Amino acid sequence: MKEIKKYKDVKFLGLYNGEMALWYSNRLEVGNVVIPIEKGDDFVIWKQSRFLSRKRNKKRMILDADNFVDWPQGRYGEINRIKDCSYSKKVDNGVYLLSILQNSKEYMLNIECGEYGLDLVNIVDDVLMLSDNIIDCHTLLFYTKTGERLWEYKEEEEEEEEENLKINGRCIPVVDDVVVVISQEITAAMKLHGFNIRTGELLWCINVSERVCPNTFFVGDDNMLYGCDVYYSNTADLHLCRLDPKTGVLESWKLLTDENLDVSSWLVTMHGRQLYYTDNRRGNEIGVIDVDKRELIERVPLNIKKKVTIGAPVVTDDKVYVFISDLQELRVFEK
Repeated sequence: MKEIKKYKDVKFLGLYNGEMALWYSNRLEVGNVVIPIEKGDDFVIWKQSRFLSRKRNKKRMILDADNFVDWPQGRYGEINRIKDCSYSKKVDNGVYLLSILQNSKEYMLNIECGEYGLDLVNIVDDVLMLSDNIIDCHTLLFYTKTGERLWEYKEEEEEEEEENLKINGRCIPVVDDVVVVISQEITAAMKLHGFNIRTGELLWCINVSERVCPNTFFVGDDNMLYGCDVYYSNTADLHLCRLDPKTGVLESWKLLTDENLDVSSWLVTMHGRQLYYTDNRRGNEIGVIDVDKRELIERVPLNIKKKVTIGAPVVTDDKVYVFISDLQELRVFEK
């Protein structure tokens, strides 16, 4: 990779319709569109959404061509990039009111949820997957689009001296009719489960508390799950991991030994057949793993003087974007 551009004094919102969305102190730039901003404006690209949003005076709007227009009624967004599918939700007196619009057909569900509400995680064919909380997740619920309750998975609270596991609500891979649930202690994966997404039948379960295993996996085009993580023993070893979601077979390959490794499995992006990770050691670097060769094929030092933590790279077919929030700096690399 070769660094081709550096932007300073900027906040990188992400890619919007393939264009960089850059937030400066006095303007928003999205490709060739430049929009002046006012004090107090707040911008975000909703995760898994088609919308670039602006909040001004408690009113949220969305970007349409070269200007902001009224936000649609409710909070509409895409679900895992499912084509022609959007949703809105609200909680009213302990009931989760969900409206799903898919291929011009609307599905309405009212689900008892208590005081905390629910989050719609995914839609797989006719199955809806919901969680009690994306970050502090203990329960997954599975419903049909017509409102029929199918099954649930619950991670029970244990006594203080025992491990208190939670579900990684940010990574719940689905391959065909198998949903993989990652149980973790803080951010360390402890157990992996494979269930039939419609019936809740347990297909396999493996304890990974004593093994190298990331808490974040990506679905490859071969329907295998891939991730990378560092295993600390007498040394620090970077591993590539592959999980077969149908059988629960977990394999790993050691790629690098370096006592200074600071790689977190959730600060990783998969693009094509490669994993792009961030190493947050002093100076920082990004690395590229080829999952077919099972090799670390590139390491790119960033040579940052200040100690900073950076997130997962944003990757396209020809470029890699690295945003250094602490420095308000975006670096663009050509592959």
